[in-house]
Amino acid sequence: MVQSLKENKTLKNALDAMKNTPIPVAVRTVDTGIGMKLPYIESSTVGEVAGKFSKASTTAKDDAYQLAKGSGGSGVSKEGSVAKGTGEAIINTANKIDYSDIRAYRDIDIEKVPIEYRADPRLVSEMNYKGKKKSGANAAGWERSASKHFNELLDKHPEFFSEANIERIENGLVPVVDDDFIKHFPQYKDCKGDKLIHHHIGGGGQAAAVPQSLHRGFGGIHNFEKEHKIRDNDPLTAIGEVFTSQKQP
Repeated sequence: MVQSLKENKTLKNALDAMKNTPIPVAVRTVDTGIGMKLPYIESSTVGEVAGKFSKASTTAKDDAYQLAKGSGGSGVSKEGSVAKGTGEAIINTANKIDYSDIRAYRDIDIEKVPIEYRADPRLVSEMNYKGKKKSGANAAGWERSASKHFNELLDKHPEFFSEANIERIENGLVPVVDDDFIKHFPQYKDCKGDKLIHHHIGGGGQAAAVPQSLHRGFGGIHNFEKEHKIRDNDPLTAIGEVFTSQKQP
């Protein structure tokens, strides 16, 4: 008699274990902020890779159906999804953001963190490692420079900023959450009028722009980072410590 997968517990357990087996999927490099780049291997589980293929197949089939109907597909229209309603725009934004380049999010189930408390990769820049207790550095030793951060964002993505915000950045001030900014980042729709804060993700070397109301003292985004083990999860902090300690007499 042939047993179903459900009845064959041994086979089912073996398949479940295989789903959680990590496999390499890409080789990336990261800037250490101390004059060198290091390669690292990005991995995913067998189950995650299979799930992505399944999702891509489903999306492709749905797009073909929608295009046949003449109603578009999963792509964003020229006007952007904000015109359809900010709630829908937030869902679309959450589905399309790739967090794989944020080092402090490695091995973290980022979907458990509300989207407004996640750093948006488009608003991230790399800071230099200066060393612990150095002037102009955070507690972990990473450079703190809001001016550098926002000028880099302006150079890379001027489309994110209104004329008023461009003027603020060029005059050494931080930008604010306004209508132009919300068009690109609808997850911050409830933060209109907030100043944007230069936040070190998990206290590490990557800084992100975060609305002030989500970055209150040691609460807000900091609480979520502690709860989900994002705090102190940037591997380059330990590397920076080694290099700076070797330079000291």
